[in-house]
Amino acid sequence: MKGRVLGVAGVGLIGGSIALCAHAAGAEVIGFDRDVAALEAARAAGAIDDVAPDLAVLAERSAIVALALPVDAIVDALATVDALARPQLLFDVASVKGPVTAAARRFPHFIGAHPLAGREVGGFAAADAALFVGRTWVVTPGGEPAARALLDELIETLGARTVELEAATHDRLVAATSHLPQVLSVVLGGRLADVGDADARAYDLAGPGIASMLRLARSPAPLWAAIARANAGPLAAELRVAARALETLASELDRAEVDALASYFARAARAVDELERRAVRSPLPTDPISR
Repeated sequence: MKGRVLGVAGVGLIGGSIALCAHAAGAEVIGFDRDVAALEAARAAGAIDDVAPDLAVLAERSAIVALALPVDAIVDALATVDALARPQLLFDVASVKGPVTAAARRFPHFIGAHPLAGREVGGFAAADAALFVGRTWVVTPGGEPAARALLDELIETLGARTVELEAATHDRLVAATSHLPQVLSVVLGGRLADVGDADARAYDLAGPGIASMLRLARSPAPLWAAIARANAGPLAAELRVAARALETLASELDRAEVDALASYFARAARAVDELERRAVRSPLPTDPISR
């Protein structure tokens, strides 16, 4: 990355972390964000060298542009900002790839990407130059070879590893691994709020188990509304599978039957064991998505 000019649109958790690491590796980094305070914080931390007044200027000044904006803003930018044709490499980091790659078809140097390194808190204050070390970056196939070479170089600089997936496959899988856990955490938190409203002593009876399950419920609602809208079909399918499983267990409990619960424990244990096995070469992320 040394000597390359990287433009980062959105200097929050992901964009700010990219900027910090790329700048440390010798890149010149230009930032764009509607949040002036975020830009000031990024500049004070040495993540960016300069700021651009808008996305068009950022694209005109940069060899590489990272779109680290909410997914709906990325889709809108790809449809309306013609200057995004200027960089050698244009990529995004959204956790939904279908709508983004469809909107980017007019840019042959665009490559869809998604780093699996999110957290439940956002903003530049949460950015970390080491955020991507050992993490997976999903990259969609296609794009000009020169653009792909630049993206591979950046991902290597960030200390991450690449997994190539078609956009539809990515969206189907993250609906189960990331978007479903987020929604379940929010639903569980809403249920606790209802119980607590009826009897505040419920909070005194809430141990570390429910606290760990509610960590994702702190995630920003507007960000997740955009993600849920963009991946509505696959997420709805996963929610229906989960709902059927819960309804089946509830019916069995009505009959005082708990044997079926053992099969869920066994399958869950398999999943946890596999995550731990893979974590030997890559630590488990603190949050299953990208947001």
